[in-house]
Amino acid sequence: MQIGYYALSLFAGPLIAGAVAAIAWKRAITPVGRLLAVLMGSVFVWSLAAAFEAAEPERAAKVLLSKFEYVGIAMVPVLMFLFALQFLRSGRKLHRDLQALLWVVPAITIVLAFTNEWHGLIWSGFKPAAGTGEHLLLYAHGTWFWVHAGFSYALLSVATVFLILAYFRFKGIYRRQAAALMLAFPLPWIGNAVYLAGLAGADKGYDFTPVGFAFSGLFLLWAIFRLQLVDLIPVARERVIESMGESLLILDPAGRLAATNPSARKLMAEVGGPAEIVSEAKLLGRSASELFPGWPGLAEALGTPTASIREFPLVKDDRPHYFDLRLSPLLGQGDLVTGWVAVLYDITRLKNAETAAVEARKIAETLREAGLTLSSKLDFKQISALILELLKRVIPYDIGAFLTVEEAELRLAAIKRPADVRNLIGETYPVAGSRLCNMAVQMKRPLISPIKSPEDILLPLRPDQEVRSFLGVPIVFRDRVTGLIALYNFGPRDFTEADAQVAELFASQVAIAMDNSRRVEQMEKQAERDQLTGLYNRRGFAPLGEKEVGRARRYRRPLSLILFDIDHFKTVNDSHGHLIGDHVLEVLTRLVGKTTRATDLVCRYGGEEFIVLMPEANREEGLAMAERLRQEISRMTVVTAVSTLSLTVSLGVAALRPEEEDNLESLIARADRAMYMAKAAGRDTVRG
Repeated sequence: MQIGYYALSLFAGPLIAGAVAAIAWKRAITPVGRLLAVLMGSVFVWSLAAAFEAAEPERAAKVLLSKFEYVGIAMVPVLMFLFALQFLRSGRKLHRDLQALLWVVPAITIVLAFTNEWHGLIWSGFKPAAGTGEHLLLYAHGTWFWVHAGFSYALLSVATVFLILAYFRFKGIYRRQAAALMLAFPLPWIGNAVYLAGLAGADKGYDFTPVGFAFSGLFLLWAIFRLQLVDLIPVARERVIESMGESLLILDPAGRLAATNPSARKLMAEVGGPAEIVSEAKLLGRSASELFPGWPGLAEALGTPTASIREFPLVKDDRPHYFDLRLSPLLGQGDLVTGWVAVLYDITRLKNAETAAVEARKIAETLREAGLTLSSKLDFKQISALILELLKRVIPYDIGAFLTVEEAELRLAAIKRPADVRNLIGETYPVAGSRLCNMAVQMKRPLISPIKSPEDILLPLRPDQEVRSFLGVPIVFRDRVTGLIALYNFGPRDFTEADAQVAELFASQVAIAMDNSRRVEQMEKQAERDQLTGLYNRRGFAPLGEKEVGRARRYRRPLSLILFDIDHFKTVNDSHGHLIGDHVLEVLTRLVGKTTRATDLVCRYGGEEFIVLMPEANREEGLAMAERLRQEISRMTVVTAVSTLSLTVSLGVAALRPEEEDNLESLIARADRAMYMAKAAGRDTVRG
C-alpha cells in the first residue's frame, strides 16, 4: 500500500470523527448527545473506508472498500436530520413509524452498493484517474446514486433549516450551540457538492467530503468542551408549559384567557367548563366564569386578579380537594401590568397529610389517656362503663356494646345508644345467634361489614332505628377472646379500615385492663378465702356475717351461729405430721359442706375452729344442725399410710336475741363460751 498526500489527508477525518464519537458518548447525558455520538461513528466508518480506498493500489480492494463507504454515506444524512430535529425540539423524538420510513432509502442504498456488480445502479463503471500520482478511481455513477444524492441533500437542507430556527428560538449558550452546529454541518456537504459538480480536481478522483468532516469534527469538539453540547441540551419553553403537572393560565389585564396548558384544560372540564378536547385556540378570550362555571370562588378570583396566594376547596368525586392559587402580574415597561400568570397547585395530598397528622395526634392522645385511665381502674364495672365513652372520642358510632365472652355466650357489660326504656346490662346472647359477632370472635380480628339482615344485629332495637354498618372488635388476650366491642352506625357513614385499626389498638389496652381487673378480683377472693379449705376466712366472713345479722335484726328474722373445734387436733399434728393434719381438715371441710344448707355461711375461724352461720334458723334448728354435724364427724374416718384416724368435735350454739343489742361479735362470744362448756363436759358434745 502506497499512501500519497491526498490519501494521507483523508486519514485526519476518521481520527477526528472517532475522537468526537467517543467523547460525545462518554459525556452524553441526554438522547440528543448519544445521537451525535452515533452520527460521528457513522462518519468515522465513511472517512476511514475512504482513506483506505484512496491508499489501496489494488482495484478489487478499492471497490470493496467503496462498498463499506456506503454504509456511512447512507446513514449520515438521516442521522444529521434526526439530530437537528431533536436539538430543535429539545430531545423529543420523531414518531417510530416516520423514523422507520426515513431508513428505507439508506437500507436500499447499502444493499445496492454491495450487489452493484449485478445491476450497476450505484456506479456503472470506473477507470483509473490519470496525472495524480495517486491510485485513484473515477466512478461513473448509476441511477440509484442520484436518487440517494437527492434524498440526502433534501434531508440536509431541512436539517439546516432546523438549526437556523433553533438559532433564532434559543438564547444564551443554546444559541451559541446552534451557531456552532450551523458552521460544522455544512462543511462536508460543500466538499461533496464540489465533488459531484466535477470541480476542484473531481475529474482526477479527488473527493474532499471526508476532509470536510475533519473540520466539522474540530468545530464539534470545541462545542462539546466549551458549550456543553452533549450534556446541556435546550428545553423548549412550550414543552415545559405543556408538560407542567400544575394548571397554568395566562390572563390579559381584564382577566380573560390568553394561554393555558393541558392540566388547566382538564380541570376546566371537571368543573363543568369546556371539554378537555376543545383546543386552546377556541378558549382564548373567554372569562374565568365561562371556563370554571362549577367553581365560583376561583372564577371570581381570576375575574378580578390581584397578586396573591389563596387556597380554594373543590369537591370532586364526592371528596374534597384543595388547590393553592398563585397570581402574579406580568409587567411591561415600568410598572405597567400587561397580564397575569395564574398557577393552581393541587395541595390535596398535603392537606390530607396535615389532617391525618392531627387525627393521629388525637388518636395517640386518646389511646394514651385510655391506657392510663383503664390501668388505674381495677374494678371491672368501672372499666366496662369507661370503654365505650373513651372509644367514642376517636370512632364515631351510634350504638356501642361491650360484651364479655363466657364460653358459648356473650354477656352485655356496657352499652351506649340512644335513650331506650330497656336495661339490657347483664343479659346474655348466644355467640352463634349473631352472624357478624360470631365471625369477629372466630377470626380474632376486627370485622367490618354492612348490615344485611336482622340476624346481623345482636341487640334488640326500636323499629325506627335502621342500622347500616357494623364494626366488631374482639378483645384478645394471650390468643383467647375474652370480650367483644360491637359498634353500629345508622347513617351513611360506614366504618373504615382506619376505624378498625384504631379500635384494635384500643382493644389491646382493654384486654390488659380486663386481665388486671380479673387478677385483682382473684387476689381479693384469695384474701377472703382460706387457702387450704377454700372456706371463708375471718376477713371474708366478717362483712358477710355482719350483713346477715343486720338483715335478721331489721326484719326480725331468726339466725343461729355454730362454733366448733376438733378435739385433740394437736395430737394429730404431733403424731402424724402437719401434712396429715392438713388432709384431715380438707376431708372435714367436704363433710361440713355436704351436711350444711346452701344458704349457710361456713368459715374456718382459726387453726381447727370453724363457724357455721345459719340465716332463718332459730335456736332449736341451730342445736339440731350442731348435733347432726357432731354425729357425721364422729362417724368420719381418715385413712393414712400407717393408720386410720377418727375425730370428734365440741360445738357451741348461739341464737340471735332480738330484744338485746346482739351483733356478730357477741354471737361468736356466746357460741365460744358454749363450746368451752362442751369441752368441759368431756368433749364430743353440743352446748347452747
